[in-house]
Order: sequence, then C-alpha cells, then structure tokens
Amino acid sequence: MVNKIIMNIYLDIDGVLRGVASPLRDVTEFLEYILKNYSNSTYWLTTHCRQGYNHTRAALLNSELPNELVNQASLIVKPTDFSVLKTEAIDFNKPFIWFDDNLFESEQKVLEIHGCLSSHFSMNPKDPEMAKRALALLKNITEVNTI
Repeated sequence: MVNKIIMNIYLDIDGVLRGVASPLRDVTEFLEYILKNYSNSTYWLTTHCRQGYNHTRAALLNSELPNELVNQASLIVKPTDFSVLKTEAIDFNKPFIWFDDNLFESEQKVLEIHGCLSSHFSMNPKDPEMAKRALALLKNITEVNTI
C-alpha cells in the first residue's frame, strides 16, 4: 500500500532505530512499514545528516539492523539539511510525524509556533515497547486516512 495522504515522516536514528531497548524485530518492523507505506515522503532528521553531509548509511550499518534493510533505507529515505535546529528542515506546509528521542526546548517552541507540537512523537529509547507504539500510531494514522 502506498500512502494516500500526503504526510511526511521525519526519522532520527540514535534513540529511534539504534541504541534502543525495543527488540530488533520491532524496530525492523517499524522501519519496514515506513519504507513500504511512506516511501515517497520519509526524511532523515538526524545529526548524521546535516550541514551538507549524509552519514546515515554508516550510522545504520553500526546498528543491528539487517544489511538489506539498511540498503533499502539508504535508497528510499531522503536526506534533510539543517545547521542548528532540526526544525529548520521540516516542511511545515504538510502534515508530518517526527520520530525523535531528544526534542530540544528551542525545537519545541518552533513546533508550538507552527501549531504542530503533537506532530512530534517522543521516542523513549529505554522503553522496550516504544517501536511497537510508534508502529501502532503509524498504522492507525494510515488506516484512518485511507478509508
């Protein structure tokens, strides 16, 4: 299924896809779902991809994710670019979900100014159920918006 709604997905790597307590199978399922359903609207929003550099593939290769999935993500997920705040790279003209474990206060203020603080999904890397919760949220949004 290709997403029928125009919604961007923004993904951090550390604390979202690697370095997390969620089981590898759950993180893998989460990323596979995104790649399958949001292949045209998913972006890296991570310190591994900023100021003109994209080191996301190397960061993912240092995770436990299967190499085939890393290769697929490297081809599908688009890079962003920002200097200081990750919010510099967000397109506020489209609905989005931003999966990140560390929202700075200044980034929170930017989201509040744009009226989209609820578009940030706070990932807790110490919670073994976090990848399942993130996937459930995405499935719910996809289901509601494709009926």
